[in-house]
Amino acid sequence: MDKTNWKLIKLLENNGRLTYAELGKLVHLSAPAIAERVRKLEESGVITGYGAKINLEKIGIPITALIECQVYRAKEREFKALVLSLDEVISCHNVTGPYAFVLRVAVRSMSLLDALLERLIDLSDTNTMMVLSTPVSREMPENIEKGAEAELD
Repeated sequence: MDKTNWKLIKLLENNGRLTYAELGKLVHLSAPAIAERVRKLEESGVITGYGAKINLEKIGIPITALIECQVYRAKEREFKALVLSLDEVISCHNVTGPYAFVLRVAVRSMSLLDALLERLIDLSDTNTMMVLSTPVSREMPENIEKGAEAELD
């Protein structure tokens, strides 16, 4: 990863719709050179996809919560299968500590959140936190390229 690739992935994280020509102007390379770099970043798995950022409130899903789940002994496989089947789950992280999983969920109402929690209690103890706001939301830390360039080159 050189400085140009770091710049490219930051630019694409902020706006995945930038054209190769626009990216080229921003990093001072030709559009074909940018296309080749982006292709290599995709093939190597650095760039895993592109997508729109959605404001859930604007589409009628105003409630976001984080649910810590302490899965009962020998129920982890069943828990994972359940979580995969739940449409309300936006992300699921396997973490250290007493709560093995942290779910980020989005629902239209408190009653739907309660129904979701009812489905989880057969397999885990839960602790729920309501998301009031999200001051920072990004896929990659800011300025990660500083210091990392030397490690990866």
